[in-house]
Amino acid sequence: MATYVIKVVRGAGIAALFIIAAMLGILSGVLFAYAGDLPQISALDDYTPSTITRVTASNGQVVGEFATQRRVVVGYDDINPVLRQAIIATEDAEFDRHFGVNIWRIAVAALTDIIERRRAQGASTLTQQLARNLKDQFGLTNEKSFERKIRETILAIEIEKRYTKKEIFTIYCNQMYLGHGAYGVEAASRLYFDKSNTQLSLPDAALIAGIFQTPERQSPFVDMKRATQRRNVVLQRMADERYVTQAQADAAKQQPIVTRGAPNQPPGIAPFFVEEVRKHLERQYGAKVLYENGLSVTTTLDSRLQEIANRSLEHGLRAYDKRHGWRRPTRNVVDERHTIEGFKDDRWNRPIAPGDVVPAVVVTNRRLQGRSLEPSNRARRRRAGRRGHGTKGRRRAAADWQLPRGPRPARLRLDAPNVRRRSVQAGRSRRRRDREGRAGRERHVRHARTDAARRGRDPCD
Repeated sequence: MATYVIKVVRGAGIAALFIIAAMLGILSGVLFAYAGDLPQISALDDYTPSTITRVTASNGQVVGEFATQRRVVVGYDDINPVLRQAIIATEDAEFDRHFGVNIWRIAVAALTDIIERRRAQGASTLTQQLARNLKDQFGLTNEKSFERKIRETILAIEIEKRYTKKEIFTIYCNQMYLGHGAYGVEAASRLYFDKSNTQLSLPDAALIAGIFQTPERQSPFVDMKRATQRRNVVLQRMADERYVTQAQADAAKQQPIVTRGAPNQPPGIAPFFVEEVRKHLERQYGAKVLYENGLSVTTTLDSRLQEIANRSLEHGLRAYDKRHGWRRPTRNVVDERHTIEGFKDDRWNRPIAPGDVVPAVVVTNRRLQGRSLEPSNRARRRRAGRRGHGTKGRRRAAADWQLPRGPRPARLRLDAPNVRRRSVQAGRSRRRRDREGRAGRERHVRHARTDAARRGRDPCD
């Protein structure tokens, strides 16, 4: 019996060896077939990604930026250590131990996909993600195909052979897209928190590390709830990999996400001036250099005087607008198929300073819907008849504007009748002054002609 078992085991071992040899042969053949069509890995030796062209005033203040990809390139030592740990814990915990491809992770992911009958878990290493996103250098696409995966695997292995782990990680942190036009961790840190990545706290670093997966869906500007859930997943992964303690992770999970940046860049202090600078640079150097080479342009603009001029113009326009009275709203968010709670204006995403004019949504009191603020019938009759003078007449004139009959609201959001009455009274005052002025001039001329006639002279002399 023992002899029979030994023979079976020996036969199974030989069969397993033959299967492994066959699989290795097939894998070698596939790699050999696709390796010849791949670009040279040395293309990364001159890695120069697209960066931002900045236009500054004479004092160094940035007044304009031009770029196709908003990126600020940083070195490995300039990346926050907490952010490095958060990225590695979430995207590739075995980054320091594999050769570009994680065979064990691929096997586990394949088994999980077979059991759940769907693509439930990814198996790409950090190096494979980098190879996939270096489209300009390697030309890979996001197409889900067997051929693309083979090319990506070969490139990842070649990248690992040529470059160190620090170099690969640095390129990865500068290359990846992180939402709203920002590429790289430094640009993302300035976008979401308006500060450098070296100043990020643990919750902030976890948020940025979580955005790597799907920037379009997990941005806090798009879905705060989903961004919070993903951040908490990153914090738990850091605790599992022992980068932080469980108590630190739990404390960070309780902190709310507070963004200080804006998804859209606010207009500069001199947009027309910057546009003329852009036209000149494009004529002089070309569009590719302007939008991709990260030029540094210094102009003669005095930012202090420009801001004074902007404030003066804004105050003048607001004063002119107030002199013309109240205007009815030009938009109705309900008619545009928005909800009151869900409507958002782009201006609300930027900081608001004292004195700024910011769009707002005004909700009409339901008890006044369908009613018009018009003079009552009693007021019309009073206008048609004789009006009194003095204090009693002023009281009756002030009572001309009345709310229609019905339940009165406890509070009115917009006091439109008062605004209207003031503008009408102001118009009446101006017309009365004009009439009195004309009458006075006519009396003066009439008296002059009478005096001249009495003296026997021509009044035109």
